[in-house]
Amino acid sequence: MRIDFHTHIWNTQLDEVDTFVQNITALGIDKAVVLPIAPYMSNQAVADLVTKADGAIVGFASVVPFAETTGIPREDPVETLAHAVNVLGLKGLKLHPLIQGFALNDPGLVPVVSAAGDLGIPVIFHTGPSNGRAGRLENGRVELLDDLAIMCPNTVLVAGHANPMSDALYLARKHPNVYLETSISWARWGALIPGLVKQVVTEAGPDKILYGSDFSLDRDQRVVDTDAVFTSSGLSAGDLELVFGGNAARLLGLS
Repeated sequence: MRIDFHTHIWNTQLDEVDTFVQNITALGIDKAVVLPIAPYMSNQAVADLVTKADGAIVGFASVVPFAETTGIPREDPVETLAHAVNVLGLKGLKLHPLIQGFALNDPGLVPVVSAAGDLGIPVIFHTGPSNGRAGRLENGRVELLDDLAIMCPNTVLVAGHANPMSDALYLARKHPNVYLETSISWARWGALIPGLVKQVVTEAGPDKILYGSDFSLDRDQRVVDTDAVFTSSGLSAGDLELVFGGNAARLLGLS
C-alpha cells in the first residue's frame, strides 16, 4: 500500500475532492493523509472530505494550541482534539509552529500533545522554514523536537519536511516516538547528493521514515520528484515497502 503522509486540500478546493483522488491514484498513491491548519480549515471540513473520498483520504485534525499568542479566538485544544478523533473519526493531529505561533519545544504543548498520545494518534509538525512572513524560523527548527519527545514520550511525533541534512536522523534514532516525514526536503537534497537518502534511512532506521510529498492539486511534480530519489536510492525492496506505506499503515492502524 502506498500512503502519502503529507498532502493538502485547501479551503478553495473542497469541491474538488474527486479530482484530488483521481490525481493521487494516477500517481500511484493508494491513500493520502490530508493535513489542515487550524483555524484556516475546520476539522469538520476534513471529516467531510474523508467521507466523499470513499477510503482514499485519511483525515487529520488541527487545533490552535496557543490562541492567546496569535489573536485567534480560543477553543480548548484538548476538547477540540477529542471531538475530532472520537466524533469525527480523524486519525492524527497537525500543528504548525510558524503559522500558529509557538516553538516546537514549548512546554505549553504538553497537554494537547500528550492528549494525542492518550487518543492513540500521531502528531505531525511542520519543521524547517516557511515562505510566509508569520512566525520565527527558529520556532520550527527540527532539533527542538528533542525536548518535546522527552516531555511527551507516549506520543508519536512526526517531523514534517524533516531535513535529511539536519540532526533529524539522530532524533529518530534516539527517540522511539520520533519519525521523519520526507516532503520537499528529501527530493531537494537527495537529488543533489547521491547516496544521501540511503544513508539517512539506514542511520535513522527504515522503520522511522514516512513517505510524504506535500502534494496538492496541480503539484504532481512533488510526488514525481520524491519518488525519484527513493526509487534510485539503492534501498532494499523491504526498506522501500516500509517507507512508502508500511510505517504509515502501522501508525494509522490501517491494514
